[in-house]
Amino acid sequence: MEEEDSGYYDLKFKIIVIGESRVGKTSLIKRYTKDQFGGVYLTTVGIDFQDKTIEIEDKKVKLQVWDTAGQERFRNVAKNYFQSSNGFLLVFDITDKESFQKLNDFWMDQLNMHAPKKAKSVLVGNKSDLAGQRQVSIEDAEEFAKDNNLKYYEVSAKEGTKVVELFFYLANEIYQSHTYEENNYNKNITLKKEKSKKKDKKKCC
Repeated sequence: MEEEDSGYYDLKFKIIVIGESRVGKTSLIKRYTKDQFGGVYLTTVGIDFQDKTIEIEDKKVKLQVWDTAGQERFRNVAKNYFQSSNGFLLVFDITDKESFQKLNDFWMDQLNMHAPKKAKSVLVGNKSDLAGQRQVSIEDAEEFAKDNNLKYYEVSAKEGTKVVELFFYLANEIYQSHTYEENNYNKNITLKKEKSKKKDKKKCC
């Protein structure tokens, strides 16, 4: 469920969108956070972000969505932001086979080296509106996703197809992981307190 962005939130998750230049990372983020598509955007220089507040299980969750530059000279900048991130979108252009190959040749290595182990990631094939110019088959994308334990979404930033669904899926995966860890932490604290009380009773008797 989506809401207008506001200053109040219960949780904040940092999501980084990565992939080669011109696969549509900026367009994807703008479509999701602003519901806008300008057709042409200036190439991202370095790194930038947009906010979007949504609701998951009665909690207001602010998503801080970071847009990274795909060019070689800016990649070291992006690495510095990986370690504090909760989720990643690995984006390629379904009409550009090289952008897909670069995920295997470069971006997955970056995730494995720099991303937190608890972070959630999703494979994204952008420009589904140009399916007639497809260079990457759905089967190849799904196989890559399966090999790397990823969920695969094919979207269109231009038409908005499955964009909201994509971001909600990732946000919910992060949220469920966060909730699970929080519950386990609280259980451990409770168990420690109970053990401590039992020890105190034994001492008293």
